[in-house]
Amino acid sequence: MDIKSMKEVMKGVLAVVIGVTLVFTPYSLLIGWNLITFVLFWFIMVPLIAFFLPPKVSRNETHLIESVVGVLIFYALMVFMIYDHYESDFFFVMMISCVVNLIVMFLASWTRRRADTV
Repeated sequence: MDIKSMKEVMKGVLAVVIGVTLVFTPYSLLIGWNLITFVLFWFIMVPLIAFFLPPKVSRNETHLIESVVGVLIFYALMVFMIYDHYESDFFFVMMISCVVNLIVMFLASWTRRRADTV
C-alpha cells in the first residue's frame, strides 16, 4: 500500500468514526435510550452509516476495511467510555450488535462485490 492509498483508507476510517459519533451524540442526548431507540441505533443506523459513508469520502476501490476499522474504533471508544456498566443489559446488547454489524458489513460487501462481477 502506498501513502496515497493509505490516506484514502484513513479518510474512510475517520469518516465512519466521526459520522457515527455525530449521529450518536444528538441521538443519545435528545431522544434518549429505550429498547426501540437502542436497537434502531446499534443494529440499523451504525451499519448503514459505516457501509454507505466511506464511498462518499474515499476514492478507494474497496471500502470494507474502512468500514470495519471505523466501526471497531467507534465500539472501542464506547467500551472505554462505559466500562463501569459492563454488567448492564445495554452493554451486552451493544457488544452483540458489534458482532452482528461486522457480519452484516462482510455480507453486504460480499454481495456488492458479487453483483459487480455479474
